[in-house]
Amino acid sequence: MTRLIIIAAIAIVGSANAFTAVPQNALTSTRASPLFDEKPTTTERGVSMDQDGKSNVWAIEPKMEVENKSSEEKTGSTLLAVGGFAVFAAVAAAALTNLPDPDQF
Repeated sequence: MTRLIIIAAIAIVGSANAFTAVPQNALTSTRASPLFDEKPTTTERGVSMDQDGKSNVWAIEPKMEVENKSSEEKTGSTLLAVGGFAVFAAVAAAALTNLPDPDQF
């Protein structure tokens, strides 16, 4: 029983510490110059800077999608889908037409 109390106390203390505020480093200013920022900056595709500091923007063409299926494969897939739907409709119609009449009860 004491072991259970100790485990519960540790769990409560651990979960309480999970929600405390993280102290920020007092030496780092949030208004620091980006020139001295050591974090790598993400670059946007299609944009660059030249030697004069002017931005160059160019277009990026979208990737082209190439169809791999022939017209025969597409026709076969379509016929299979239509056939599956026809079988489902026939089973549903047979089930619905053979339901008992609710007025008989």
